[in-house]
Amino acid sequence: MRFQVTVHALLLLLPMSVIAADVQQDATAILQKHCVRCHGDQKQRGGLRLDRAPTASTNGNSSKAIVPKDSAKSVLMELVQHADAEQRMPPGDKALGQADVVTLKAWIDAGAKFKGAEAAKPSDWWSFQPLAKIDGKAGVHPVDQCIDRQLAERKLKPMPEADRRTLIRRVTYDLTGLPPTHAEVQAYVKSDDPQAYEKLVERLLGSRRYGEHWARHWLDVVHYGETHGYDKDQPRPNAWPYRDYVIRSLNDDKPYRRFVQEQLAGDVLYPGTLDGIEALGFLSAGPWDFIGHAEVPESKIDGKVARHLDRDDFVANTMGTFVGMTVHCAQCHNHKFDPIAQEDYYRLQAVFAAIDRADKAYDADPVYAMKRELVSTLKAFKFDMEKKAEAKVRAMKDEVFIEIEKQLDEIELAKKKPKPVEYGYHSAIEAKQESKKWFQID
Repeated sequence: MRFQVTVHALLLLLPMSVIAADVQQDATAILQKHCVRCHGDQKQRGGLRLDRAPTASTNGNSSKAIVPKDSAKSVLMELVQHADAEQRMPPGDKALGQADVVTLKAWIDAGAKFKGAEAAKPSDWWSFQPLAKIDGKAGVHPVDQCIDRQLAERKLKPMPEADRRTLIRRVTYDLTGLPPTHAEVQAYVKSDDPQAYEKLVERLLGSRRYGEHWARHWLDVVHYGETHGYDKDQPRPNAWPYRDYVIRSLNDDKPYRRFVQEQLAGDVLYPGTLDGIEALGFLSAGPWDFIGHAEVPESKIDGKVARHLDRDDFVANTMGTFVGMTVHCAQCHNHKFDPIAQEDYYRLQAVFAAIDRADKAYDADPVYAMKRELVSTLKAFKFDMEKKAEAKVRAMKDEVFIEIEKQLDEIELAKKKPKPVEYGYHSAIEAKQESKKWFQID
C-alpha cells in the first residue's frame, strides 16, 4: 500500500499529457503480454476481449470489465488482485506485479484509451467514417491525384495518354459492354469539338445498352439467379421482372436513395407502383431451398434450418449489398473484425422474420389497380350470394335433401377407413431390423 501511495504521489507531479501517453502505452503492453493470449482476436474466454476497445468493456456475463475513469467499478481490477489464487488473473503463477496493477488502475482512471486500437464506440469504426475531402490541384481530378500519389510512392510512372481511337473503344466497352461501330470511331477521331469526349460519354450513358451492361454488375452483387439452387435446382420463370427493373432504374438515372428503398420495402413505401412491386425481387434473388421449404414442414428440424438459412440470406444480402459488411458471422458469435454483436445480427434477422419467398400476381400496368379492386368486390359478392342461397335451400330442405346429405356423409366416412391390404399401403419405419416388410408391384 505504501508503494501504491508513493506511485500516486509521483504521478501527481507529472504533466497529465505525459501521464496519459505513458500509462496508455504501458497498459496496452501489459494487456498484450498477459491477457490477449486468452482474450484476443483468436480466443475470448468468458466472452471477454482485451485487444481492442469496442468489446473490452463487457464480458460474457454483461458485467463491466473495464469502466473508463472508474477503476473501482471495473471487474478487471478485481480479477487481477483477487485473493484466491485460482480466481486471480492471469491464472497460475503468472500474477501481475504490483507495479502493473497500479499502471492498469491509473490507465482505467485516465479513460482506458487503447494505444493503436479501435475507438471505443462501434460507430467510430474506421470504415464508418466519412471520406476525407482531398484538396485537389487545379486541372487535376481528385481520383487522378490519388492515383498519382500512389504511383509516386511505388516509383511508378503513369501510362501515356490514350489516343482518340483507343479512348472511344475503352469508354464504349466500359459503359455498354460493346465495341463502337467503325462510323462512330471515325467521327470521334476526326471531330474538332473541344467537348467531343463529354458528348460521347453523355451519348453512351443515354443508350439502353448502358443499363443492360451495368445491371449485370448489380445482379452479381445481389447474387441474382433464375434458378433456385440447392439440390433441386428448379427454374424461376418469374425472376426476370426484377432484372428488367434494375436495367430500367439505371437507364432512368433513378436516385440511389429511391433505388434502395424500393428494393427493401417498395410495397410499403411506394404502394401501387410498378417499381415498388418488381424491386422486391431483390429479397428473393438468392438461392432458395425448395426441399427445405416446399417439401419439409417447418415443424421438422430440416425445415427450421432451411428457414433460418433463408432469413440469413436476407440479412447477408442486404448488409453486403447496401452497407458492404459481412454480418452473417455474427449468427454464431460476436464478429471478430467488424463491430457487429450477435445480438445485433438477430435484431437484423427479426426485420425479415415474417417474409417468405413466393410468386405474387400483379398487373404490370398500375392502371389495372381498379380492375383488381372490382374483381375482389365481385368475388366477395358471389360468395355472399352463394351463402344466402345455401341458407335458403337448407331452410326449405325436405327428406330428399336429408337423404343426399346422409349419403355424402357415408362417402366421406368411407374415405377415412383404411383400405384392405391388397391395395398396398405406405410403409412405416420399423424400430427393429428383423421386422418383416412387403411391397406390391402392380
